[in-house]
Amino acid sequence: MSPFAAAIQDILGPEGKLAQFLEGFEFRPSQLKMALDLMAAIQHKKGAIAEAGTGTGKTFAYLVPLILSDKKSVISTGTKNLQEQIYFKDLSLLKKAAGLSSHAVLMKGRKNYVCLERYHHYFSQAPMRDEARPDMKDRLDAWLQTTEFADRAEVSWLPEADTLWDLISASSDQCLGVECPYHDRCFLGRLRREAAGAKMIIVNHHLFFADMKVKAGGFGEIIPRFQVAVFDEAHQVEEVAAGYLGERISTRQLQELISDCQKEIRGPEGIENGGVGAALTEIQVGMAEMRDRLSRGEDRGSIDPERLGILRAGPGQRILKGLERVGREMPLNETNRSERQAILLRARDLGQGLELILNQQDSTWLTWYERRGKLVVLHATPLDISASLHELLYPKVQSTLFTSATLSAKGTFDYIRSRLGLREETHEAIYPSHFHFETQCMLYVPRDLPLPADPEFGPAAAGRVTEILKLSKGRALVLFTSYHNLNLVWERVKDQLPYDILRQGDAPRSVLLKAFREDIPSVLMATGSFWQGVDIPGEALSCLIMDKLPFASPTDPLVAARIDAVRRNGGNPFMEYQVPAAIIAFKQGMGRLIRSSADRGIMAVLDGRILSSPYGRHFLESLPPIPMGHHLSDIAEFFKSTPTTEVKNAPQAVGRRF
Repeated sequence: MSPFAAAIQDILGPEGKLAQFLEGFEFRPSQLKMALDLMAAIQHKKGAIAEAGTGTGKTFAYLVPLILSDKKSVISTGTKNLQEQIYFKDLSLLKKAAGLSSHAVLMKGRKNYVCLERYHHYFSQAPMRDEARPDMKDRLDAWLQTTEFADRAEVSWLPEADTLWDLISASSDQCLGVECPYHDRCFLGRLRREAAGAKMIIVNHHLFFADMKVKAGGFGEIIPRFQVAVFDEAHQVEEVAAGYLGERISTRQLQELISDCQKEIRGPEGIENGGVGAALTEIQVGMAEMRDRLSRGEDRGSIDPERLGILRAGPGQRILKGLERVGREMPLNETNRSERQAILLRARDLGQGLELILNQQDSTWLTWYERRGKLVVLHATPLDISASLHELLYPKVQSTLFTSATLSAKGTFDYIRSRLGLREETHEAIYPSHFHFETQCMLYVPRDLPLPADPEFGPAAAGRVTEILKLSKGRALVLFTSYHNLNLVWERVKDQLPYDILRQGDAPRSVLLKAFREDIPSVLMATGSFWQGVDIPGEALSCLIMDKLPFASPTDPLVAARIDAVRRNGGNPFMEYQVPAAIIAFKQGMGRLIRSSADRGIMAVLDGRILSSPYGRHFLESLPPIPMGHHLSDIAEFFKSTPTTEVKNAPQAVGRRF
């Protein structure tokens, strides 16, 4: 046994340091095997892809070999919550239990940190000072005297909805760089200097791929160079990477530029500079026309060549001319040079990005838009990121490791390998969970409901959800593939049960999850983002209901374009792209239910295609071995042996008000 393998065994083994330190420690053979395999990949400078079932303890399985290797590493996660768990909890536990420590730094996006220039500028304005409340400034001043990096997460007393933070933090567009009068005291600069000397940097996927784009453009770096990259929650990598490897321009970015320009031209030396004012008006007119041109149809849609030509010749041309004129007309002098120079650079970058989008003709890219209220975003997105990863990631590091609870589909890694362009020599393995799913869980699939394409499916599903929730006594997460079905079922169920029926959109995600976690009998109905990253161990989540198999909508512009791309290349888009992607989402949903060895619960899938279609078996085979029932009596029998919290004096709920 190699010294590294022996050290891993000494920490994660059945008689290891963690076992001795933690009361109730459960030895996890899959965790030990995964750690040994990842250590071998790091030593041999190879890549690895590791699916680690729920409860495997994958975080320790990669942290231990990373620390022992003593190589400079970056851990990229899907969420800030996981970043903070690794930094504050997992690394601390390893140090206490095993004496294993590494100089680690937590890095988030720029907007998570106070910008001293914008902070002082904001509070120096008397009207703004009144609006921001003097007591708030006093608290922030005291905090800034003690904080190391001025991270937003440290000021929990500042409400999430408070807009003040946006005014005292800076986007990359708004940063003055070396021209900033506070450059030497910049919190983000201090963090980056700390990261340069650290052995481990913990980021999220958005920051990782923003850094990749910056490095590819030759404009410096956000994350210092590293030897090993670990992607946790790696099933999210393709979507995030595609967004950063493409181009994106929003009306919000343009409006922020206009607002900053207006503040400058109304300064002491320039009262309304006519040329700049006219340029801003031209941009605003172009934005209004752009919104109008894209106001019809779906909230997300592709832009065909004809429509793109109309946008390019009309509103796009107006906006580009306005941006160019800002660059010509904005006066510079010694008192305002740094601020105005930053504005000019933003105008230039926005113009270049907009031109790239409006002139995109590559068939391997998609030009598309999305609307969010008055906000319009234009995108040019690559349909295949594998070539970019081969150029910009894999050759730059010694080892690239991908891990998640859901990476395989139909028993192989073929899908994720093709989407991420993984090298042939990349090690792959599935590390099963040590949970006893055959006794902890039951799958319920009714045979008597209409199929999802039937108009009667929605009402029938609402009735069945109500019956299931009565048997489970609430305590359920109900996941939908569309807001239409969510709202239909919520309207029919909310007055039928003596529990709070929480609905996505009625409050911020964090508020809903807190209420769901603390009010044991409550029910949470949700879509999209709640299929993953929800951690509710214990009795509060004893039943998981899915209305349909989670196929991505073929009307979504990116999904439709990827389907066409697979077809053009002679493939079968349904079996090669749509089914594998749906299986991974399905497994993510299943992962919400059993979060510990003490959890027990029902997984109900109301979509009969899982039994009747040829591809349904692939979904069933993706689950751990669990018993299946088809009758409500099977659910009743399961819960007979599961203790529940009594609901005493529960009023008839009409949906919680936030």
